[in-house]
Amino acid sequence: MINSVINRPFKVLVADDTQANRTLLRAYLGRLGFETIMAENGLEAVSAFESMAPDMVLMDLMMPIMDGFEAIRRIREMHTRHWVPIFVVSAMDAEQDVVRGLESGADDYLTKPLSYQVFAAKMRNMARALTFQRAREEAIEREITVSDAVIDGIVTFDVAGSIVSLNRAANLIFSVDPKELTGRHFASLVAEDERPAFALELARCIDDGAGNLMGRVAEVGACTPGGRRFVMELSISELPAVERRLFIGVVRDISARKRFEQQLAEDAERLRQYHEEAESEAELAKEIMERHINREGIDARGAQLCVLPTARFSGDIVLAARSPSNHLYALLADATGHGLAAAMSGLSVVNYFYQAVADDTPLPAMVAAINNSLRELLPAGRFVSAALVRINDEARRGELWLGGVPDALHLNENGELLARFTSSHLPLGIIDMSSEDCETSFLSWHGPGRLLLCSDGALEATTFDGEEFGYDGVLAALRGADAASPLDALTSALSAHLQGQSAHDDVSFLLLDMH
Repeated sequence: MINSVINRPFKVLVADDTQANRTLLRAYLGRLGFETIMAENGLEAVSAFESMAPDMVLMDLMMPIMDGFEAIRRIREMHTRHWVPIFVVSAMDAEQDVVRGLESGADDYLTKPLSYQVFAAKMRNMARALTFQRAREEAIEREITVSDAVIDGIVTFDVAGSIVSLNRAANLIFSVDPKELTGRHFASLVAEDERPAFALELARCIDDGAGNLMGRVAEVGACTPGGRRFVMELSISELPAVERRLFIGVVRDISARKRFEQQLAEDAERLRQYHEEAESEAELAKEIMERHINREGIDARGAQLCVLPTARFSGDIVLAARSPSNHLYALLADATGHGLAAAMSGLSVVNYFYQAVADDTPLPAMVAAINNSLRELLPAGRFVSAALVRINDEARRGELWLGGVPDALHLNENGELLARFTSSHLPLGIIDMSSEDCETSFLSWHGPGRLLLCSDGALEATTFDGEEFGYDGVLAALRGADAASPLDALTSALSAHLQGQSAHDDVSFLLLDMH
């Protein structure tokens, strides 16, 4: 923080070899509010000026050891931060003495004996000038401090393009001592291959305030004196100044940001390529899986099925096929999870199912074979809930095995509920099973009807208010539905229930005709 020094009393160095003169001047100066520093000869005056840094000097000319002329010359040779007025106070009033005193570096000449009124008026005038100087120095120091606190680099230059000053941030950006750049052309900070075009653009800014740099942010290739290239953001504006036109260039090293943007672009491109490859592979996998499940030439008369996945791949698998003895086999499987992982879990069921149908395998043996294959293949925590059915149309008799799935519903031709079968087994793939462990349920019928199997995703489909579709929704949709398209009625009712939103789990239906 800048400390104000404007109200500090001014210090005046009085150099005179006569005690009476020093005492008189001290009294005068004290009455006017000045502090005094005393010296008895020119040598002492030079030493006191160097060590005490007075604001003003009153110098006698005729003194021992070193006279006033020499002392004034030596003081003027010193480099001081600000102007220090020097008054000659001497009894030598000849014209040549006055001229010699002023030429040695003095600012004014007072002759002895002093008139207090004249002396006081000149001291007050000089105090006003020094006060203004202090205020100006403090303002400049404040501006420099503020400029150095800014995180952006600030380079000040004139109408010739010559650099006048740099703030601390600019020094760090260009890794240079400000003295090395002061006086050089601003275009020297630009990369060599861009420098000619930049110099022309900069000249336009200076001449008529136009161009792509004035008041705008542009990206420019930059170069430090040490040869390091980087990209900087640059904006130029003109400073309002009374003495001369000055401009500032606000610069920011954006190399890190450009590297980050480049990395993001490369990552985005890699991600795009990965996404395209993944999409292509997923489409191929989906097509292979669908062909694997929906095999051509499979006779599935009397079975209607529907699968509505929440993702590209469904964890539900619905199969139906007739055996060589014309038995209708059907399976509805619901693997844990969603998407490809769930689909792969259930996919291994397909081959076992079709092979068992081809061999007219009894249902308990089919269940045991599928279960034990899943037990070997699936990792811990993965399993497949399933319903398996075997229907003998001629005998009007059916057999069911349910493990971890919703109830199977036996409906008449009008969709009225006749009977329901509840799961009594664990899902497939959890424990080893033999045919004896796979106890089945039986159903028989005398008139036309249907057997409905569904996944829990259908029953748990909820509205915005949290109301589930449930068995009531299923039965209401099928009650009185068109005999030719009962599944259409069921899926339409489910869609209306969801009110446009997606189900949170895969939905599957399997409807088996019983004549």
